[in-house]
Amino acid sequence: MKRISTVAAGACAIAIALGASPAYAQYANEFQIAKVIKQGKIMHAIAGPGTVTVQVQVNADGSHKAMKVLRSTNPGDNAAAMDIAQTSTYRPARRGVHPITSFYDFVLKFNGKSVAPNQETAGGGPEAGKIDALIRSKQYAQAISSANMALLESPGNQALLQLLGTAQYFSGHLASAAATFSRVDQPNNEFHLLAAQALAAGAVKVSSQDPASSLAYAQKAVALENNANSQFALGVAEIANKNYADALTTLKAVRVTAKDTKTKMAIDRELLTAYLGSGDKSSADATASEMKQLDPTSDAAGVAMVNYYLNLGNQAMQAKNFTEALKDFDAAANQGVPAATVTANVNAAFAAMGGGSPNYSEGRDYAMKAVVAKPDSPEANFAAGVAWTGIYSNSRNAKDKQQALLYLKKADGLAKTAGNTGLSLQIENQLKILSQGN
Repeated sequence: MKRISTVAAGACAIAIALGASPAYAQYANEFQIAKVIKQGKIMHAIAGPGTVTVQVQVNADGSHKAMKVLRSTNPGDNAAAMDIAQTSTYRPARRGVHPITSFYDFVLKFNGKSVAPNQETAGGGPEAGKIDALIRSKQYAQAISSANMALLESPGNQALLQLLGTAQYFSGHLASAAATFSRVDQPNNEFHLLAAQALAAGAVKVSSQDPASSLAYAQKAVALENNANSQFALGVAEIANKNYADALTTLKAVRVTAKDTKTKMAIDRELLTAYLGSGDKSSADATASEMKQLDPTSDAAGVAMVNYYLNLGNQAMQAKNFTEALKDFDAAANQGVPAATVTANVNAAFAAMGGGSPNYSEGRDYAMKAVVAKPDSPEANFAAGVAWTGIYSNSRNAKDKQQALLYLKKADGLAKTAGNTGLSLQIENQLKILSQGN
C-alpha cells in the first residue's frame, strides 16, 4: 500500500532553505575556535593512567574558569586535571576579529606519572585541528572519516562530535548529522547555529520513518534556536507523531512570518496535513484553495490529500474494513494527481477483492484503470493477474485463465527488471495457485 512521497521530500528541502544559508559562512569564515596557549601545572598527585575531559569557560577577555569534569576514565586524576585546566592560558574564540566567550573541552591524558603535552584544538584532541581544516576546505568525507576514527579513542568527546556533525551536515547526511548533534550536551558558540539547523533538517528527514527521534531532534533545535526553521521542523515532527493540535499551533505561528511563496507553500502543505489528521476537512479545503492561489501550477495540495486518503485506506485495510478502504482509495484517485492514479487504483483493486465475498470483477476494473494509466507498472499488472485468476476460479473459462497468465507473467518480468524480488515472489506464488487450479 504505497504513499506518494513528494511531500516529505519537499518539506526536507524547505527545512534547510528556511535558515541554513548562514551556517557555512558562520563556521568557515566568522569563527576561530578557542585554544590552549600554555598548559598549566599540577598541584594534586596523579593517581594513574587515564583520560579526563574538563569543561572550561574561556571568556572574551582571556579570563577563564574550569567548570567541571565532563568525562573521566580514572576519577583519581580528576583533581590534577582541574589543576591544569585552571592554571592554563587560553586564547578566546573569535567571531571575525572580535573575541567571544565559549566553552572549551580540555582533554588531558595521564600516563600514570605525568600528563601528555597539550595538542588540542577546541578540546577535541590532536586530530581536531586536522578535521577542522578538512571541513573548511570542504573535504567532508575525509573529515567524517577522521572524526569517527578520533571518536574511537575518545568516545563522547563533545568537540569531536560537533566537528563530525558539522561535516555530516555540510555533506548532506542530514539524519546522521542530527543524530550526532543530539549527543552534544551544549554546542559551543561556533557550532550553535549549525547544530540547530542540522537538528531541524534531520527532524524533517526522519519524520516518516522515526517519529520519536524526529520530535526529539526538533525540540532540541527549538531549544537552541527558536526560529522559523526550528519551529517548522517541530510542526512536521508533531504531525509525524499525530499530535495534530500541537502541530497546528506551531505551524500557524510560523506561517505568519513567511514571506516568499515557496516557504508559504511548504508550511501550508504541512498545515493541510495537520487539518486532515485532526478531522477538520473545512479548514483543509480552505488551505488547499489558498495553496492553489499561491501557485496554480503546483499539485502539492492534491498530493497531501492523496496521502491522507491513502493512509485512511491502508488503516481500513488493516482493520479488514474493505468497504471503507475502497471509498478512501476512490477519494485518493479522484484528487486529480496523475501520480496517484496507479497507486490508488491498485490499492482499490485489492480492497475490492478482500474479505469473505471478494468481487473479482470490480477488482479487475480497478486494476485495469491502473494498467491503462501505467502499462509498465508491475503492481498494476499483478493486481490485474490476481483479479483474472479470481474470475477464472469461478468461470473455469480458458480465456480468463489466459488473461490471468498474461498479466501475471508480465508483472513478474517487470518486477524482476525493477529488482523488486519481494513482489516477484508474490507473483510467482500466484502463478502456482493458478496452475494448481488447472
